[in-house]
Amino acid sequence: MKNKSLHILVVEDDKYFRLAIKELLSKYGLVMEAETAPQAKQILEGQKIDLALIDIHLDQDPRGLEALATAKKLKVPSIILSSCDDDEITEKAYEIGCDHFLVKRHYRKHLEDYVKQIAKSIDGKQLKDFFKRQFITQDKRLIDSVTQLSAINLKDKTIFISGETGVGKSLVGKLIHQLNFDSSAPFVHINCSEIPENLLEAELFGHTKGAFTGADRERTGKLRQADGGILFLDEIATMPMSMQQKLLKALDEKTFYPVGSSAVQTSQFTLVSATCEDLFEKVSNNQFRKDLFYRISGLNFEISPLRSRPKDAALLIKSRLESSPRKIVVKKDALEALNSYSWPGNVRELIKTCDILTLKSNGVINLKDLPDHILMNSHHSDSEQNSFLTAAQKDFISSKGLKAYVKNLEKTVVKETLESNQGKIAKTIKDLRISSSAFYRVLESIR
Repeated sequence: MKNKSLHILVVEDDKYFRLAIKELLSKYGLVMEAETAPQAKQILEGQKIDLALIDIHLDQDPRGLEALATAKKLKVPSIILSSCDDDEITEKAYEIGCDHFLVKRHYRKHLEDYVKQIAKSIDGKQLKDFFKRQFITQDKRLIDSVTQLSAINLKDKTIFISGETGVGKSLVGKLIHQLNFDSSAPFVHINCSEIPENLLEAELFGHTKGAFTGADRERTGKLRQADGGILFLDEIATMPMSMQQKLLKALDEKTFYPVGSSAVQTSQFTLVSATCEDLFEKVSNNQFRKDLFYRISGLNFEISPLRSRPKDAALLIKSRLESSPRKIVVKKDALEALNSYSWPGNVRELIKTCDILTLKSNGVINLKDLPDHILMNSHHSDSEQNSFLTAAQKDFISSKGLKAYVKNLEKTVVKETLESNQGKIAKTIKDLRISSSAFYRVLESIR
């Protein structure tokens, strides 16, 4: 939000508190004042107001609720600032439609965070840019979910993002950072699945020089690096049980010890966790601590896979191909095959495929130029409803032979089933109704 862009109305009968609020918020725009509910109504109805800050008790009576009702009627976002923390009054304010209710004694620490959040939702530019350039989607449910998430002040909250690999979980994590923190605040990302178990503790908590073999210097851990910002724990489901207990203690106490040190460190960060695995199942199988699961699952956000958003796939393909500096032509049948493919690797797989296609030497992409696994998994067109094979599959067999088709089909089916089962080999073998020797034979050819 650009400076001096908001029109803020402060409805408050305490002159000195009005001045304090005005001084605090003048950097966000023009701050107007009203001492009574009728004055507030006149200003709200007669001028452009972007945000109303309202005291409940004006002249000892809860007349602020009248000003709140006017703000709600005119669709003006509102924050209640009151010395009263009575549950009945608070409930009434939320029923009328206030966005936030803050007790006055907390205003210096928290008010600006809520003002910034509302300012961003009014402006909407960051969300528009996010859906235009970073997270391209037409899926209404997904857009609504991200929009609702963006309207919440997420500082010091715990957010859990679930979804298959490649759907864009880290993008949502970065959006949370953009909407809730200044650019100077850290965004610290760590993929738990990429770090060996014996090094994960040192990576998270840091270590002293000589704490273990290879520790030739002191190192600050990710928890400490994230102080004042966001710690993004990607693929948290892969974290070993022994490490889960240590992380839980650090999250609860906001204190921890670097490996090899007896000096306690502290860090205040917002935790965002993500995984492509089913944590409910892992908890039930005693593979993930129940108490840690409840600790990290504060605000839960799920990103649906690309195969359930076919319009998004077509939109992403078009956007990715058009963004390439080297223009290419994709023939109609090839584009139809790309659009109908299920994309088990989601957006990550789609982007990689499109980038490879733009490197094709002749600049014109025909159906036969597509990767084998896409050709063999194209959906049936309307004219092929009664045929077991699609035109693309028939074309593949004609050019490369039945043996090559069967071999590629086995590899593709095993790979996709294994991915959909989050790497569970026993379940994959059971679902495909094949022997373990057949499974490992195909798996070896994939690798």
